[in-house]
Amino acid sequence: MRILFLGICFLTFEWMANSEAFLPENTKKCIDKLNDHYKTKEDDSLYDGHPIFLKKLEHLTKNTEKSEQKLLMRIILDAYNRIFTQMKNEAQDVSVQNQLNNVKDNLNKMKEHYFPDKNDLNKYAIEVLALKESDPLVQRKALFEVERVYNEAANLAQNHRRRRQAKGSRRLRP
Repeated sequence: MRILFLGICFLTFEWMANSEAFLPENTKKCIDKLNDHYKTKEDDSLYDGHPIFLKKLEHLTKNTEKSEQKLLMRIILDAYNRIFTQMKNEAQDVSVQNQLNNVKDNLNKMKEHYFPDKNDLNKYAIEVLALKESDPLVQRKALFEVERVYNEAANLAQNHRRRRQAKGSRRLRP
């Protein structure tokens, strides 16, 4: 559980480095208290070199466009919301529940203000990721739709290639 809190701290520091957003002091205190509450003897597992979100974020911020980064950030913030909701439901200590609510509220404010849910794209991405690949109906529908989806993907790839070529030709001009 502490991995989650360290992850949110690192995520917050990353936001601070890349923008003028900052973690409110009372929320930082809540995170510190929650880290203390969830601390265990096996905390070495937190430093196993396999963060939940940070490596993916680092890779994507270098290799993707802003719109994709914003979608990923919204998905990650939703994941934090689900994780903290589960932790709150399992917590017996009212102060821990309140601290988790404080952190969740601030994450949700950040998400709604900076990463709005446009055209339900986030919900659709979550639905796609939750598909049951072993379900025979899903498999049959996928086969039925694959030709059209492939053609759409090819069109997007072609448009992306044209934009990249246009950018390259503009750089070559004096």
